[in-house]
Amino acid sequence: MENITYEKAKIEQCLELSKVKRQIWFTTYRGIYSDQDLNYYSVHHNKNKFEESIANPNVSLYVAAQNDRIVGFMRCGQPQRPFQDYKQDIGQLYVLNEYQKKGIGKGLFLIGKNIVADNGFSEFFVSVNKYNKNALDFY
Repeated sequence: MENITYEKAKIEQCLELSKVKRQIWFTTYRGIYSDQDLNYYSVHHNKNKFEESIANPNVSLYVAAQNDRIVGFMRCGQPQRPFQDYKQDIGQLYVLNEYQKKGIGKGLFLIGKNIVADNGFSEFFVSVNKYNKNALDFY
């Protein structure tokens, strides 16, 4: 995809990240989560969660952007939710619907995989909703 840049997320991008996540959730999880859960998505709460990720030295949050517009993101490093004995995960890998199947998700995944290796780990798990068929097909 042309003009896609990948960079570590910045604190000033957290509001936009939260809005992008809301948009992705509405298109991805409608029918998986209840309409009530989706309709009560809190931009403010999720903005704070993104800020916490950026402040955490054991986590990396990356954005994919086209012309300064965030079109996807990915979080990796210390797992948000423990799974077995794994010490690293790649999760929250989301790409706006209209930008999917253009290599952006793969680019973010490879960044995460390299960060995990740079952290000194040879294994990680992928956090994905078991009902998100598109994500399961991607991985």
